[in-house]
Amino acid sequence: MTALQVSEKSEKSLTEVIVVIVLVALLMASFIFYFFKQQGQITRAGFESIAQVFSARVTGIRAQWFMDSKPRSVSVESSQVQPDGSHMVKVQVNKSGWVDTTNTSLSCQIIWQYVMEAPLLYMKEPVGAVLVEYENQVVPYCQYSLSSGEYFTYHRHNGKVSEVKLAY
Repeated sequence: MTALQVSEKSEKSLTEVIVVIVLVALLMASFIFYFFKQQGQITRAGFESIAQVFSARVTGIRAQWFMDSKPRSVSVESSQVQPDGSHMVKVQVNKSGWVDTTNTSLSCQIIWQYVMEAPLLYMKEPVGAVLVEYENQVVPYCQYSLSSGEYFTYHRHNGKVSEVKLAY
């Protein structure tokens, strides 16, 4: 093989490598672009799932309240080991059987803990828990929201969990 043939082969290989690198970079850039473009929809879909799980668990706790002859608190099986070593947690309910608490300062956070058995986090992002009260409103309700504006509400007096809405 002559020196000319060796240099032509090296140029071909270098050109092929550059073309492959450019193609891979373009594919990565397009993937990142579409991921960030769809990230809001992915976040909303996941938070809607959280709201549905919240609603299902609230309904399950109320069903247990009915089965236990309407006590003031309901013992529910927990996925976590409790301080006493059992897998049962006592959940406070109101006179209608919906998850509620007598603690007024952190009531929405406590309700979340009872129902979800998890910290107020979604995809490593904090979930805001606020007790919403208006002057002309008879019964306050809890609002659980993300910093991106999505939120759902839980009405403690009737157990209604709203659909996920966007604040802005």
